[in-house]
Amino acid sequence: MGKKPIPVPDDIPATFSAIDWNASVADFGWPEYLREVSVFEMSLFVGFLGLIAYFQLSVKNKPMKKEATLTMYYLNRVNTFKEVFMSYLGAGMLDPIMSIASSDVNPMAGASKEIFIDLCQLLGLVAWIYLLTDAFDLTDTQQSFIYWDRLTKCGDPKTEARLKEKTWLKRQKESEASDLKGSFIIDLSLWFMLAGSFAGFTGVVNHADVIHSHAVVILWGVLHHQARMATSWRGTGYLHTLFSPSATLLPLEYCLNLADQEMVGDDAVEDLEKWRKFVKKECGVELTIEY
Repeated sequence: MGKKPIPVPDDIPATFSAIDWNASVADFGWPEYLREVSVFEMSLFVGFLGLIAYFQLSVKNKPMKKEATLTMYYLNRVNTFKEVFMSYLGAGMLDPIMSIASSDVNPMAGASKEIFIDLCQLLGLVAWIYLLTDAFDLTDTQQSFIYWDRLTKCGDPKTEARLKEKTWLKRQKESEASDLKGSFIIDLSLWFMLAGSFAGFTGVVNHADVIHSHAVVILWGVLHHQARMATSWRGTGYLHTLFSPSATLLPLEYCLNLADQEMVGDDAVEDLEKWRKFVKKECGVELTIEY
């Protein structure tokens, strides 16, 4: 695929105008296997990494909301659209694998941008399957609730004091609530896909090569909006949660149980109050439920 020369405006500083943006980074001391990567492309990639760091660090120390509203109507819509998302992820897994397997390029002889993008898409698809499975899996939160309800008698101080005497029974230091503020590792699921779309729009590869990146970003945009309508536990605004799937989806683990008939039994009001108390204790968020 041929490269078009990058136009350099006349009014930019001389230092920048003197740079040959079309030159290979390998000419400036970078490894030889990056021969196909131009200075312009590497600059865009470094800027992309800077954008990631900004979104992650700018809201790192902002606290969770103290109160949040859960709308059951949108929660059900999120749960339904998740199935569409998962179906696409499963169908798309084969394409990057087959593309990498059928490539006749030796990556050690010269960097193949197509292989790099295929790896980004493959890792992104795998990461998204893990994230959606984790966010919509009720097993871990139900287990935490049952232990809290039956062992500690809903956090009764005297009962908890007696449990501390049991040397063979210890509470783990981390729980599912640990990642509710956002997890950089989990958010890589989105960044892998954004890297692919970024490469397509900047002309590094063809749009056909990153079609799965485009599709997943669009699907995530729809799922993110519906999840925000269902509930939002971070007070950092729409833009942050758009770039942080973990902060958007992981709170759903503590909400989907309320759609489970086994968790809301005959004593519905008491069951809901007990669950709200559990969420308050685990996550520090007081839920208002709209049904």
